[in-house]
Amino acid sequence: MDPNAAVCVKNLVKCYGSKRILDGLCMNVERGTIYGLLGASGCGKTTLLSCIVGRKSIQSGEVWVLGGTPGEKGSGVPGPRVGYMPQEIALVGEFTVRDAVFYFGRLLKMNDKIIKERFRHLSKLLELPPDGRFLKNCSGGQQRRVSFAAAMIHKPELLILDEPTVGVDPVLREKIWDYLVETVHSEKIAVIITTHYIEEAKQADRIGLMRGGKLLAEESPARLLSFFQTETLEEAFLILSRKQEEGRLNNVIDNINKQNGNGMESASSVSSIATFDIAYGSKDELTKKVKTTKIKKDKTSLENYRMKALLDKNWKQFYRNVTGIIFLLFFPLIQTWCVVNGVGGDPKDLKLAIVNDETMTTLCKDFTTNGSAIPYGYSECHFHNLSCRFLQYLEHPMIHKIYYDSLDKATDAIKHGKLTGVLYIADNFTQSYEDRIEQGKDAETWMADFGEIKAYLDMSNRQIGATLKYKLFELFYDFQEDLFEECKWPKRMGNMPLRQHFIHGNEDEPYTIYMIPGTIVTMLFFMGSTMTSQIIITDRREGVWDRSIVAGVTSLEITLTHFLLQAGVMFVQTIEVLVMIFGLYQYPFIGNWILIIFMAYWVGICGMAYGFWVSVICEDHSQANISVSGGFLPMMLLCGLIWPTQAMPIGLRIFAKCLPFTLIIESMRNVIKKGWPLWDVQVLQGIGVCTFWIIFFGVISIWMVKLKR
Repeated sequence: MDPNAAVCVKNLVKCYGSKRILDGLCMNVERGTIYGLLGASGCGKTTLLSCIVGRKSIQSGEVWVLGGTPGEKGSGVPGPRVGYMPQEIALVGEFTVRDAVFYFGRLLKMNDKIIKERFRHLSKLLELPPDGRFLKNCSGGQQRRVSFAAAMIHKPELLILDEPTVGVDPVLREKIWDYLVETVHSEKIAVIITTHYIEEAKQADRIGLMRGGKLLAEESPARLLSFFQTETLEEAFLILSRKQEEGRLNNVIDNINKQNGNGMESASSVSSIATFDIAYGSKDELTKKVKTTKIKKDKTSLENYRMKALLDKNWKQFYRNVTGIIFLLFFPLIQTWCVVNGVGGDPKDLKLAIVNDETMTTLCKDFTTNGSAIPYGYSECHFHNLSCRFLQYLEHPMIHKIYYDSLDKATDAIKHGKLTGVLYIADNFTQSYEDRIEQGKDAETWMADFGEIKAYLDMSNRQIGATLKYKLFELFYDFQEDLFEECKWPKRMGNMPLRQHFIHGNEDEPYTIYMIPGTIVTMLFFMGSTMTSQIIITDRREGVWDRSIVAGVTSLEITLTHFLLQAGVMFVQTIEVLVMIFGLYQYPFIGNWILIIFMAYWVGICGMAYGFWVSVICEDHSQANISVSGGFLPMMLLCGLIWPTQAMPIGLRIFAKCLPFTLIIESMRNVIKKGWPLWDVQVLQGIGVCTFWIIFFGVISIWMVKLKR
């Protein structure tokens, strides 16, 4: 390899799937020169730069940067020896101008005093916006200038600028070029610059014309113009492109080499290989030997100064995003309030029609229970107007009585959705009920028929219909027990011969109590997955992730610092949900409160791991939202929150129990309601499954990150 070369690329091949983006490309950038890389959008310029800085793996070929292979330990690439300005802005919108420059300076282990001096110099040179202005409030041109300053802050040996002058004022563009020329010649750094302004590249010492993943030519602008006898580089580029289409590019290169004495180099010519000190034989043999070349990178190192800079970035992103803070802190509270107040309560004011053929409705208005049950003899009792007595028991918040004079009219109203149900009382209900009790098994069929109250219910809404049904049973049992008590009969005779005793909970416990563990778990899992996927995808989409890695940060450091901040936010969300449920609403629990907090928090961590995996497989926020929601919905339906898992087919039940939060919901319910300790097998099962998914999502995410390179 040429010792004066800052960058040497040899027969580079890079593919995305079956498509070749870079096809046997060769390139040589000397120290102390400006190298202009020209080509249309989509020709592979950005991919080439990503390979040079070590962000992309390669299928075959060799890349040397500043005397070493990118990613090797001690090479400084990625790291402080390279300054990189990507095509996108790749800055945090919540940063001020000062924050952005200081962030990259600190990543590169610069002292704050030195950063301040360099920032003052670059601010004057590039006419940067005021120090305290947020980048999201700057124009596109201003943001690009700040991005350029961030790339130059540490005086790198190799400066890579991808479209640095787009949207910049022509006067300022000329000023930037003058600064680059002066810096290159005085400090002997190498600059690779891509630009859409082809004529602008005349100021470069050397230019590479790139098309279709190949470098058509490498030469000084003056020689290109001289050989093709054109006035503009654009015309020379056009001629080379036509020769490439006609398959006569090598002939053109040979002619140039003869005229200039091997002054022109091409990715497709053998002469271009001579600039590399490689002891390989033919070009085919070279390609064969380097076929498995991969860019190596130390991904396990952790440096305190980088961790500190990343944590500062993440914290500023968080607290300066007021809308995000409101969402993260108040959304769990709103969800909890909705569940506690909107789910599990008894329905109110259900319209129930009353058709009483035994007596007139007006007679029941002033009815009193006195005299409706008169005991006589040793074991007999005489009843009077029991229909009115029973209707008094229907004075309940769940029931809104509406009187009808005809059963046909009432049932027709049900069919048209005007009523929830109808109660029909026959014209001789009281006497038939009395005869039914007195005669017992000897009672006639007609006595049983007229001595009962018939209910007609709308069961299209099963939850409403079933709730009303069981409430009517309950109220009738109350009516019958009180009636038997007045007749001085055993009160239990008015009930079923089945006595229920409750070991855990009680009969009047609202359904919300059952839903509390599932609500806590699903809510925190969803919040964790949403929060993680959105923040990490934002970093990737804005280019901050890649640019930070080029500055020497490892993926582990980025992930870990995101995890630390989000884990803190998740802990706050966990505490506020539990305080609201068990503190504000006073829902009972008998288990260890530390264990309850741990289990809830652990589910949130599992959600964060799921969100990280989603951020790896998705390219944008829309895909991430669909993936999070699409994965969360079936898990919620199968976890036992809405309906018990015991009602599922055996195969589906086994599958459901393998999901991230099905078993831990049962574990938390057992801790909250039964007071089970951590070492109980069923509690450990729930925590164990959750732990498995945390590890699984973490491992598969790391593997997929490597695969994408």
